[in-house]
Amino acid sequence: MKTRIAFLLTSILLLSSIPANGREPLEDEWPPIPVPDPVAFVVPSGLYFVTDTYVADVTATSDATTVYSTTTVHESTGTYARVVDAVDTGRSSPFDGMAFNGRGALTNGQALAGTYYENFVLTAAGYLPVSIVFFQDDSETKRRQGVSTSAVAAKPSASPVVTVTTRPRDEIARPPSIKEQVPVEPARPTLRAGVSLASDGPTLVSAEVLRGRLVQFWPRVFANNVAVPIRSWRLVSAQPDRISANTGSTQPLAAQWMRMPAPGVSWSLRFEIFSEVAPTERLEAEISVTVRSPALVD
Repeated sequence: MKTRIAFLLTSILLLSSIPANGREPLEDEWPPIPVPDPVAFVVPSGLYFVTDTYVADVTATSDATTVYSTTTVHESTGTYARVVDAVDTGRSSPFDGMAFNGRGALTNGQALAGTYYENFVLTAAGYLPVSIVFFQDDSETKRRQGVSTSAVAAKPSASPVVTVTTRPRDEIARPPSIKEQVPVEPARPTLRAGVSLASDGPTLVSAEVLRGRLVQFWPRVFANNVAVPIRSWRLVSAQPDRISANTGSTQPLAAQWMRMPAPGVSWSLRFEIFSEVAPTERLEAEISVTVRSPALVD
């Protein structure tokens, strides 16, 4: 009996001296960080950011000449546009009947010369076409009978003769929006960059994260306060213990902090960002990060 009791006591002492196996996983034992698939944005050919918006069609008559033109206002509605057809007087177009403002005609019934534009808005799925608009640009001049005796003898007809002034397509005066935007370097909108915690969330200057918690940070760019696609981003600060990548495009940065900062210290993430709207313009965005400790024993 005494031998059995001594054996049990020895076993208990040996078990109590074995350290527990509970530990944090090593660096290469952490599960991979999920990164969402990038979304491809297809930019329609010839697309530009609109800074002059259609207002109205204008018909102005001075003496015997009537001029058909289009007025615009210098403002941006956050939309995009491109030229889809330029037509001469009387020539038909596949876009006839599709423009919200229609296409007028001369007094002899011929369709006006001008240019068709297609308008787009930028959505989460890409550039969405929303409307067609026609910018008219034509004129006509009437020569009335009875101006002089020689004129009457030369043209005895009682009805007026209509002379239509038609310019070749490459000489059609384009509206202000095209004159400013078609050149090689289109006018750029006002850009700003920021960082969000969601793909469509508000930009933040600071955020609190839990130690060990995986958090996604979305670099974003806005043109005249309208979100535009990201071309590329690069992380230029390196405080996180684990990150999904140093560079990216449409995917976010996934980051984890395993260490706690010194009391009162906040870390930050700083990004270098390029957008699809202005691919050569470098933008910067920064977000301050405060790491909080969950109920864990270090």
